[in-house]
Amino acid sequence: MPLQIIGVHKTSDAHDNPYLAINSLMWIDDHTQNRGITSRDVLFDWINDNGLAYILDDEGNKSKLLTATTKSGLKYVRTVFDETKSDRLLSLSA
Repeated sequence: MPLQIIGVHKTSDAHDNPYLAINSLMWIDDHTQNRGITSRDVLFDWINDNGLAYILDDEGNKSKLLTATTKSGLKYVRTVFDETKSDRLLSLSA
């Protein structure tokens, strides 16, 4: 069941890593059209357990969410491997 991420809720706290400001993500299930909100940690674990989540760009192209962990062990999701290009996930809002 692929999930399209349609929005993110962010904290107003300052973070060295902007992905850690995302505390939950809003989604739509591709198959059932059910909608929900899931915490960053739960979505991280679900993706690592063979789940698929993605965002769409303005042209309708899919960008798969990837999981990553900070050096201190904090879990987060993103769509880019590194910071050489911008990540549309960070521009989504609730």
